[in-house]
Parts: sequence; structure tokens; C-alpha cells
Amino acid sequence: MRRWLLLALLMLGLPLDSSAQIIPHVAVFGGYTYIHAKYNTGVGGFSLNGWDGSLEVKPLPLVGLVADVSRQYASPTQIASAGSVKENQTTLLLGPEVSIPHIPRVIPFAHAMVGIIHGTNTVTYISPATGSPCTPTSCPPAAFRSLQTGNAFATALGGGVDIKLAGPLWFRAVQADWLHANLSPDHHTQVRLATGLVVRFGR
Repeated sequence: MRRWLLLALLMLGLPLDSSAQIIPHVAVFGGYTYIHAKYNTGVGGFSLNGWDGSLEVKPLPLVGLVADVSRQYASPTQIASAGSVKENQTTLLLGPEVSIPHIPRVIPFAHAMVGIIHGTNTVTYISPATGSPCTPTSCPPAAFRSLQTGNAFATALGGGVDIKLAGPLWFRAVQADWLHANLSPDHHTQVRLATGLVVRFGR
């Protein structure tokens, strides 16, 4: 009788152990991001600051799937004597991520993502008469403010390094992505840098 009871307990324990093995690793990242973008003319550029967040689900030790969303804001940039331009952008990306396991307290990773980018470009004109930003009375209505928005296909190749702090908390020392999108008027190929905190479950 005892033999059958022990066998039953072992059989009941196997599914539990197997399910524990297939529970995927999950990593949630949030932090600061910086982009330096060039004008489509190829001359000059501007900086954007913002935030970046991602969710990685890894059912296998090496390969996972990551979803990344970020938004950057650019301060107004003077455009000669005509006025200033301000640009913002939001990206939503998805793709596979590969990491190197079993390195004590360090996780290097690399990913390739595709998705969409949404950008806004706002130009505020300067009144030739007053030298101040235009108002509806000092500039023609069509020149008072110019706002352009658009969406485009985006790709990102990059990677980074996470360093363990304590428990499930990790520090993303750096994440660097080569972000490309043909979004008019001024978004082109950019280097996106990010750093922040990661919470990892399952490792």
C-alpha cells in the first residue's frame, strides 16, 4: 500500500515540476532614453529626450520576444530668422531578443525589432515686423503655425547589458539601438540610447 501511495505522489508531482520548467522568464524595463536625430538635409541635427519601456517574455533560455514603446520630446530649435521648430516622436516596436545566460549577475542581450513610428513637427514663425513669434494679427493665418504629423514603418537593431542589483531588480547599464524610419520631414536614421531599471521574474 505504501508503495502505491508513494508512486501516486510521484506521478502527481511530475506535472507540477514540468510546468515549473516551462514558465517563461519575464522582464519589465522602464527608464530614460536619448536620441540625436539629423535633418533630412544631412546638415545639422537635434536632440530628443524621453522615456522607454519594454516587456520581454522568454519561454526559452536564449530566445524571447520583446515589445518596446518609447516617446521622445525635442526642445524648440531655432531655424535661422524664420522661427523655431519642435519635434516629438513615439515608437512601438516588436521582435525577437537573444541573451547570453549563466553569466553571474550580468545579462548581455541583442534584439531586432520592427514596428511603427509616429512623429509631429511644429513650426512657430517669427513676425518680420516685431521679431516675436507670430500672432494671428501680425502674420498671415497660414504662417501662424505649421503642424505636420505622420506615421512610418520603423526598424531597430541593437542590444545592451543588464546588471543584477538585488533580488529581481536589475540595472540596465546601457541599451543602444540603431533606429531607422523614413518619417518626413526630419526623422531618419538615429541612434537611440536608454538606461533604467529592470524587474526580472523566473531567473
